[in-house]
Amino acid sequence: MLTAPKAKTLLEYDPGIIPVIFECDGYFEIAIGLQPIAPQRMTTPQTARKFKTLGAAYSYLRNFLNYRGDVHIRLVDEPPTGTGETL
Repeated sequence: MLTAPKAKTLLEYDPGIIPVIFECDGYFEIAIGLQPIAPQRMTTPQTARKFKTLGAAYSYLRNFLNYRGDVHIRLVDEPPTGTGETL
């Protein structure tokens, strides 16, 4: 789990990193690599920051993490097979 300051530092340090916004159970989360981004105040147990809309997640990347690069959006209906095919 990445905190917002750590995520911001990673994005500034390596401009080649592309965050992923993914949909899961009616909300959206942002991840860098396999690490979801946590809220500013950590919760117990640790959970990723949840956004109600895709626009809110994208806005968070632009405004709070100052990210201006590409974004990969993944809508999860089926678990990935690794081949680009769905089961």
